[in-house]
Amino acid sequence: MNDEELKKVLEAGRIGARAREAGAKLIKAGAKVLDVCEAAEKIIIEAGAFPAFPCNLSINSEAAHYSPLIGDEKVIPEGAVVKLDIGAHIDGFISDTAVTVSLEDRYEKLLDSSRDALKFAIMNSKVGANIGDIGKVIEKTIKINGFKPIRNLGGHLIKRYELHAGVFIPNVYERNAGTLQDGNTYAIEPFATDGAGMVIEGKQITIYSVRSVDEKGLNDVERKYLSEIFHRFNYLPFNERWLKDIGSADEIRSNLVSLSKKGKLYGYPVLIEAKKGIVAQFEHTIYVSKDNLIVTTDVNNS
Repeated sequence: MNDEELKKVLEAGRIGARAREAGAKLIKAGAKVLDVCEAAEKIIIEAGAFPAFPCNLSINSEAAHYSPLIGDEKVIPEGAVVKLDIGAHIDGFISDTAVTVSLEDRYEKLLDSSRDALKFAIMNSKVGANIGDIGKVIEKTIKINGFKPIRNLGGHLIKRYELHAGVFIPNVYERNAGTLQDGNTYAIEPFATDGAGMVIEGKQITIYSVRSVDEKGLNDVERKYLSEIFHRFNYLPFNERWLKDIGSADEIRSNLVSLSKKGKLYGYPVLIEAKKGIVAQFEHTIYVSKDNLIVTTDVNNS
């Protein structure tokens, strides 16, 4: 990564961090999920970047991937535990960050377990660090507080225009997970729960990304949609809200489902804790080099 690219990574991180902090302040009982997410996304756009993926606002046993739809009326309930997951990109250079807000004091220890796991994981991250050992630190920190890490969720390598770039940063110890490499960007995101410690896929899909740009087998409307989607988002995740200028909600949804069935799009189901446990998540993006480690999603990164 050259100096100019690193500048974009760091600026995307600062912008993502500002959106995270501002969005967290809007999380209140009765607030519309749509309003919170669109406000956070607006901060990113007005700062000269673009959301790296649709703002996720996942409540209680929803662990990830709920992003509001066009005209979404869902509101945050009393006493909720709310995960806000957001990121920014500049020219495809990505940040990914998350925070959990509890509207009830009794879940603060759960939040602390995830927050502390993130802190200790970052403290153990450097070039050459064993990724399985980072997972071990996360697992130990969460378990010592009496909770379970979610073993089938975790962090990931980030590359340009590629949010999940193949390397998995587990929330539990794993053998042969590899090592952190010089000049790479990673998201670390401990998920803690009072439930089963794993997630399952729900029925609802609110986020998509391009899987293939091959137009074979598509009708003219589907071809138009796929072309426009790739032009706007490349391979990054998107939401139907970001297409509302090109069609009605029903038309957009119909084409997204059709393109998914034909293998052109990938849909991300909302992820639910297997025993409906409450889930907390904190996340930062880090840049590691032989000289230093930078938490890019620290508002004051440098």
